[in-house]
Amino acid sequence: RRRRRQMAMLVIGPFQVPTKPNGEWDPCGLGTSGIVTKAYNSADYSPVALKVIPVTLRDEDRMSVLQQLVELYSSAHPSVVAFFGADYFPDRSSIIIATEFMDLYSLKDIVSRTGPIPEHVAGYACGFLLEGLRYLHKERKLIHRDIKPSNILVNSMGQFKVSDFGMSTQLKNTLDPANTWVGSTTYMSPERIAGLQYVYNSDIWSLSLSLVELSTGKFPYDCSGVAKRMELMFLLDRVVDDDPPRLPEGQFSPEFCSFIAASLVKRVEERPNAEQLLNHPFVARYAGADISDWLANTLDVMQVPPSQYQPQGRGH
Repeated sequence: RRRRRQMAMLVIGPFQVPTKPNGEWDPCGLGTSGIVTKAYNSADYSPVALKVIPVTLRDEDRMSVLQQLVELYSSAHPSVVAFFGADYFPDRSSIIIATEFMDLYSLKDIVSRTGPIPEHVAGYACGFLLEGLRYLHKERKLIHRDIKPSNILVNSMGQFKVSDFGMSTQLKNTLDPANTWVGSTTYMSPERIAGLQYVYNSDIWSLSLSLVELSTGKFPYDCSGVAKRMELMFLLDRVVDDDPPRLPEGQFSPEFCSFIAASLVKRVEERPNAEQLLNHPFVARYAGADISDWLANTLDVMQVPPSQYQPQGRGH
């Protein structure tokens, strides 16, 4: 009988973190603001995600930053990743944030393994994400600022949730008040690139750009043939100067094409908000879509056990 190899565990506050033989953490994701690793709650061994953000805090900033993060993340909505706590670890020069563990990781991870998501999945997911944004915008008065495929998380129950809202803003504004250029530049709206303020509908541009990328399998702005060092400036110029991206004709439904055309509008005052888009025919068409086949295939490809699989609709 083979003996099960004991996995080394590192205790971080109330959590246990599996480690490699050399003592290093085993990351399950890498974002713009830190490394994500799977850990377990010591009380009941339920999984959590720990986000490790390298940052050095002065003693006088520590409590202020942690309190602001707690206030920022104290959201309770089924379309927003749940927050369990945060603390600063001087020996690691890092803030560690504990959140709900989404076992299928991000849509970016999924698409890199499975290819573009089908339209009915995009429409189904869009309803979840718009509800999350409506909650953040209307109830919490927060702008996400960093909507992108890697910040759209999925679990084996078929739920889609937004994560990482406002994190980069909170840290950079606290540690460097002069720094207002936050968020992932690739998905920034035209008004932000032009140096204007973030508004709630800036998130709508980023969400719609992400949907186009996830549904077609490629980023809407083609920078091929441009020297690497010039790619960013070339992209920013295209976002500001070119017509907004559209879905390829004949490959998607009129409802989906209409949704993208309505939400990828350069003039922010003409761009609809999350609540308005929740009433769009595209979202209504796929509100009750059956994503079980896609989810089962994704579970298989991502090598996630299907034992907990029970599709959950919006609002659960």
